[in-house]
Amino acid sequence: MEELLVQFSGLVGYAALVTLVVTAAKTLNIVKDGQAQNWVAGLNLLGLAGLLGLKVFAPEADVAILDAQLGEFVNVMMVVFAYVVQMLGSKLSYIAIKNVPLIGKSFSG
Repeated sequence: MEELLVQFSGLVGYAALVTLVVTAAKTLNIVKDGQAQNWVAGLNLLGLAGLLGLKVFAPEADVAILDAQLGEFVNVMMVVFAYVVQMLGSKLSYIAIKNVPLIGKSFSG
């Protein structure tokens, strides 16, 4: 069990995935203020159970490779997430300044 915990603590890709999921859930208002630590703890427990299941049912699986792939997936999803947040922020900024003289001038009609 101790070896399993040591291996789980080194899974950087999974930790990044948990951070991404909780951050996205907070942005979508699924996770409320003050609940993030509970979600992180629950997802980490789920990941530990998944690692245990992987070790029992597929002991030949290379966890380091799976974790590296998770890390790459998170990198791509962070770019997508940042893009979506930027697009929403731009839309809100436009709404906020659309009637400001000079800045909010529309040339379309």
